[in-house]
Amino acid sequence: METKVVYKSTLFGKEFEVSIPYENLSRHKDSYLLNRKNFYIPVIALGFLTFVTFMWRNDKDLQNDLGEYQWIIWGGFFLISTSIYLLSIENLWRIRVHYNTYLYFFKSIPNKKVVDDFLEFLFEMRDNYLKETYFYKPNKNLSFESQINNLQWLRKNEVISASEFKNRMKELEEVFNQEQTKIGFN
Repeated sequence: METKVVYKSTLFGKEFEVSIPYENLSRHKDSYLLNRKNFYIPVIALGFLTFVTFMWRNDKDLQNDLGEYQWIIWGGFFLISTSIYLLSIENLWRIRVHYNTYLYFFKSIPNKKVVDDFLEFLFEMRDNYLKETYFYKPNKNLSFESQINNLQWLRKNEVISASEFKNRMKELEEVFNQEQTKIGFN
């Protein structure tokens, strides 16, 4: 059974292989809009140039060298840069990994159904692995605290449901006879 997610990334001709254990992978996915922050600077600059040249288009000093129509040229550049900026915005799924890092998946490449099916399969594999590894029958040979910690960790990471958690806690208390060791008022 797979114990981790392995993916390859290429950056400037160098290939990197990254592996993420299922224990570090969150089940939550949220929508994320990635926009390139430095792409809006040329858009603002060209928009400003378009506005300025439009406002001073009747200036006498610029009429001999197409100054009257300069705003149209800057406006064209502004429209081109705006469309490039809007096309560069990417719609992604973001899955949290430990230490505030994320895995990003394009929502519609190759298509929406394939991506959603892949993510559901990934979460199913993760849950199956974690259940097989950490969701075992109560055992007197293992410490009570470590077994409780495993159950709480599985519940916190949404690997097991609340009913599974309660049932396994009852079984664990029966095995260790915790009712007899409880001290306090009822």
